[in-house]
Amino acid sequence: MKISNHDYDLMKLGFEGEQAITNELFFKYGRTYQPKQIIIKEGDYGKDVYLIITGKVVVAEKQLSSNKYKVLATLGPGEIFGEMAVIDNQPRSATLVAATQCRILVLSPMDFEKVFKTHPRWALKILSALSKRIQNAFEQIQNYYSGENQS
Repeated sequence: MKISNHDYDLMKLGFEGEQAITNELFFKYGRTYQPKQIIIKEGDYGKDVYLIITGKVVVAEKQLSSNKYKVLATLGPGEIFGEMAVIDNQPRSATLVAATQCRILVLSPMDFEKVFKTHPRWALKILSALSKRIQNAFEQIQNYYSGENQS
């Protein structure tokens, strides 16, 4: 299948348009975090939702017995975190630390809703990231219980 110049121009326009939206959103809601900078601290309360534009973030939880941290996951561009605080009003369940320099959108619940309404493409990205998160959690639960059943 050959891509015509017209199709290429539309794809380029879509990409450039998305970049412009990303820059606009980052200007309004973005923060830059340096390596090893704490973004969210386990146990703190907060309502903000975070969407990684660039960089890597480490998810860790404190081990009570040793007072050290255990790395649970690494997140990258397009991934979202902190979304559960909007829903359940509970303390943060993990500490998130910038592994590299990161550009991150930090959205209050009101800003989160505004982005959904004004930028449908970003809303789809956010929904896709949440869907992946739910799918991964489901797989971890399945693996945990299937491993437990085999013992």
